[in-house]
Amino acid sequence: MTSAARGCWGWLLLSAGTIAATEYTFDASLFLGSGYENSLARFNQQNAIAEGRYSVDVWLNGQFVERRDVLFRKDSAGDVAPCLPADFWQAQGLTSADEQGEACLTPRERVSGGDWQFDQGALRLQLSVPQAALKRTPVDYVPPAQWQSGENVVFSNYNLNVYHNKNAGRESDYGWLGLNSGINLGTWQFRQQSSANWRRENGRESQQWDALQTWLQRPIAGLGSLLTVGESYTPGNLLGSMAFTGVKLETDQRMWPQSRRGYAPEIRGTASTPSRVVVTQNGRTLYETSVPQGPFILDDLPNTAWDGDLQVEITGADGKKSGYTVPYASVPFSLRPGVWRYGAVVGKTRDYHASDSLFADFTLERGVANILTANGAVRIGDGYQALLIGGVLATRLGAFGADVTGSHARTGVDDLRGWRMQSNWSRTFTGTGTHVALAGYRYSTQGYRDYGDVLGERGAAQKGRAWRSDTLRQRNQFTATVNQTLGGLGNLWLSGSMMDYYGNRGSSSQLQAGYNTTVGRVTLGLALSRQDTWWRNGLAVSRRQQEDVATLTISLPLAVADREHTLSLSGSRSRQAGSSAQMALSGSLDAEETLNYAVSTGWQQGSGGAQSRQDWSGTLQKNTAFGTLNGSVSQAPQYQQWAGGVRGAVVVHSHGVVAGPWVGDTFALVEAPGASGARVGGGQGARVNDQGYALVPSLTPYRYNTVTLDGQEMTSQVELQESQRRVAPLAGAAVKLRFSTLSGFPLLISVRDAAPFPPGLAVRDEHGNVVGMSAQGNQLYARVGTEKGRLTLEGSRCVLPWTLNDAQREQPLIALTLACQPQGLE
Repeated sequence: MTSAARGCWGWLLLSAGTIAATEYTFDASLFLGSGYENSLARFNQQNAIAEGRYSVDVWLNGQFVERRDVLFRKDSAGDVAPCLPADFWQAQGLTSADEQGEACLTPRERVSGGDWQFDQGALRLQLSVPQAALKRTPVDYVPPAQWQSGENVVFSNYNLNVYHNKNAGRESDYGWLGLNSGINLGTWQFRQQSSANWRRENGRESQQWDALQTWLQRPIAGLGSLLTVGESYTPGNLLGSMAFTGVKLETDQRMWPQSRRGYAPEIRGTASTPSRVVVTQNGRTLYETSVPQGPFILDDLPNTAWDGDLQVEITGADGKKSGYTVPYASVPFSLRPGVWRYGAVVGKTRDYHASDSLFADFTLERGVANILTANGAVRIGDGYQALLIGGVLATRLGAFGADVTGSHARTGVDDLRGWRMQSNWSRTFTGTGTHVALAGYRYSTQGYRDYGDVLGERGAAQKGRAWRSDTLRQRNQFTATVNQTLGGLGNLWLSGSMMDYYGNRGSSSQLQAGYNTTVGRVTLGLALSRQDTWWRNGLAVSRRQQEDVATLTISLPLAVADREHTLSLSGSRSRQAGSSAQMALSGSLDAEETLNYAVSTGWQQGSGGAQSRQDWSGTLQKNTAFGTLNGSVSQAPQYQQWAGGVRGAVVVHSHGVVAGPWVGDTFALVEAPGASGARVGGGQGARVNDQGYALVPSLTPYRYNTVTLDGQEMTSQVELQESQRRVAPLAGAAVKLRFSTLSGFPLLISVRDAAPFPPGLAVRDEHGNVVGMSAQGNQLYARVGTEKGRLTLEGSRCVLPWTLNDAQREQPLIALTLACQPQGLE
């Protein structure tokens, strides 16, 4: 059957589905004697469908499962019903059905209480199975069998920027090109990052090329992990992050359902009757579900990090209510009960040059219970060993995290041993609205060393230099962040940190406080900060730097020509830099928000009565089908500068080359033959090109992504048969999404001087292909691919010759009135 015929039958089924939904019926007597009274009578029944195989979207208990071909056949009761194979039901975790030898089974045959509904117009099959018959899985769970590895492609992201600067009579030019490239072959993914820069200054030119990072990666679904081979970085959650070249295997939490990431406690209880369970937090409903009589467990609550204890209310079918409180507090290392997370690294350190050496890392974390998470780590290198043991304890007083790390290092002549203890705390005080986001303290003995500092000291000693870093010989470090809500009056926040060092390193501290509020549509912000840093040389202070800054910001949205623009005002005062003020206007210049602008002017008065100066700048950015163009210009009494750039991607696939916006690590290639000009939803300006391809710049891995096409700006000679597709890609995949299209000229023909003919007859072209269908009132619809030809109405000797002129070819729907001619006389 041709695509046109399928479209016509889809139209007929859609009509039938609409009639069934509104409880209309076909009056078979209207077709008495035509032979159609029996074939159309079946559409008087809801869910009526002819036996056969259909490509449908399958949904189970309200959740999308997959798109697949489903066989509809008669069941034991004689009704036509969907029949699905045993492997489908097993993949959905059906546990309570008796094993049967049938090749495929309908929902009612597979499990007691099973049911189905079929939307024929949307080709959507809704399956219903009792919750008790299914394995318990998170609501947003995507089966690994649905993860797609995508196409074999070669791609490269490019970011090209050029600058021209004139300062005090001196001119300089700069250029920079960044490349982020990759090759996908099945589940193996090669990645490479590099850059090139060019400079011309004072009559001298220089160029440099840098290969920044090269690696090979592969998602391993069976382990829930990502394998990386080549140049990479160690995880920095327990041990310090380090650049290395080698092999890394670590848990990829992106494979977990969103409802299993982060931390949330398990909620256990018992329902005396079938009940509704509602979980609230600070008066907001966080989770709601229905449970049968007996024990229940809720282990897929969303992660709302640090927002206060959970209130659980159980309402039984008899109207009785009961409830209790579950403590909720977490810090960054908290895991849900039963969750494992690990990382293993073997390789050679990078960027320490002559002192680079082999090493190995291993980290392990485990959510033991609602109140306890345990973790441990070990790092072994050349002349270095470190062991970490710690955990997180969640209590009614907040979540406490603590760990202790012991190290043994040989830096040359010194053999150092020491330990480091660090702790953090998080707590929300619901009554006052005070939220201690994170308060942390770290203490290190004088002999403790990170491996990076050990390698740095070794390399510096070989060159007769001193090694300096923020972590070397650090003694104390304290950080804290506090938020205070004021209801409708706004929000207060406070953050600060301090650290000091052994020996002559000195110390530093900083404190920041602010207030944010909204008055009508105006947003106000006030921020104050103080930074105090000094270095010591023996007992004398060699250098000290203090800075106090106060900043006020005002943001006002403006509606101009049905588009939103934003006016921003800001002013600041600091001890070192003096006073400054700035006014900026930004927004979009087109309805599609692909052309954005920003203009600003500023004023600055130096400290100590220094001469004031005024500057201005403007930027313009355009998102196009092949990438993003940007330009900017700025000027002040001391300087002039302009800049321009282009950012995008080029993808080479088996059928050609596609240019588009900068793509992320996971993206899609749209294939829609003939749909040139169709806009990709969320595609940052991407459109289908003349070859029928476009790029979707970013997809979320291991989640269902819906990709849409908007065909309003396509030629009238092409019709989209489907406007959206759904896909769940592997991380790093480049998946291809094919959208079915119909090409040709759409004809709506009124047939005159002919005997009345019933609707639903096939219309064929001169080659015998079905290209349309008859409708009521002696009309028919057809989509033809040529400018002239002849059509035949099935079951009759009527032939309709047609020819299109230049004006008709451009019409979205071509209306013709043709006379029916007998075969052989046309």
